Amino acid sequence: MKLTVLQSNFAKALNQVSRIVGSRTTLPVLGNVLIIAEKGKIKLSATDLEVAVTSLALGKIEEDGQLTVPARLLSDFITNDNDESITFETKSDAVNVLHLKSEHYKATITGISAEEFPTIPLLTSENVIKIANEDFSDAIKKVIIAPANDETRPVLAGIYFQFNGKSLTLAATDSFRLAEKKLQFKEDAGEQKFIVPARTMTEVLRLMSTLEPEKAVEISSTENQIAFKIGDTEVVSRLIEGAFPNYSQIIPTSSKIKVSMNHSDFVSAVKMSALFAKNAANNIRINIKKDEVSISSMASPTGEAVSKISAETSGGELSIAFNARYVLDILAVNDGKKVILELNDDATAGLIKSENDKDYIYIIMPLKLDS
Repeated sequence: MKLTVLQSNFAKALNQVSRIVGSRTTLPVLGNVLIIAEKGKIKLSATDLEVAVTSLALGKIEEDGQLTVPARLLSDFITNDNDESITFETKSDAVNVLHLKSEHYKATITGISAEEFPTIPLLTSENVIKIANEDFSDAIKKVIIAPANDETRPVLAGIYFQFNGKSLTLAATDSFRLAEKKLQFKEDAGEQKFIVPARTMTEVLRLMSTLEPEKAVEISSTENQIAFKIGDTEVVSRLIEGAFPNYSQIIPTSSKIKVSMNHSDFVSAVKMSALFAKNAANNIRINIKKDEVSISSMASPTGEAVSKISAETSGGELSIAFNARYVLDILAVNDGKKVILELNDDATAGLIKSENDKDYIYIIMPLKLDS
């Protein structure tokens, strides 16, 4: 293998794939990045056996070949090499040693044969779905806050996709809260549904941030795998087996009490009480009165903070408790000047909405109030 590539081009592609490489792995080759030079393309790949990321780098190939090299060492070298271009070469007498050379630097890195690198599936699907990057990334941001962090119930550690014609419903829940976002797109995707690991979608979201907003993300899937093509980068992931909970039954169909508040005022008030609720399981109390909402920490051994903000209220008074972190998560992705809270009583789920996004809902279960 012999190729020459601009440092900036290779660094960009390497950054796209190297984040998936685990620092602790039982298979040494999983700590490596696969470099393939063939058919005029330079391809970099990394995988942890559940998610694989592949990206392309532009360069000049003099001799085809492939090799895996330690991701961290390669990344550190490329980052610190500030020369314009770098040559990569393997020689016939030591095919698993990569020689790197630029104007001021040279190094050798011992790698592992590409034959030991896991095979990355090539998903070929007749039904490729294209969604505008701006719309898709916004939708993922609004549901990625809700999946479970542990995998004791795998279906809750992912994001549910349900395509129906030209619409897509995304949902996630950890059983204490639920986020649902609906979006429309131009192409007919038919009817299909699956669950994608939240970790995969976190990586996809990161990669989408490097793509122009108006560009499209391409999605294709098989029975047990899914691929996201984001510019010159592709993410392939396994799907989670199992059925997603039928959550429609917990979405309130009506609400007795409605509250509309200034978004920034509510954020400040919740954050202030959260400071004092760290030793009380992050629990805060929200008291709703006519034209006013007060937020305080609950039974905190470190003290208490009470914040009062003006609000538009209807339906009566209510005192209800929530996990402050769950409230702050939704406020972080709310893009409106107002936040809307809809409630019935202190024992049933509350609904939090944004005034600017009618296709997004966030449901949060209340906590038991101390007497």
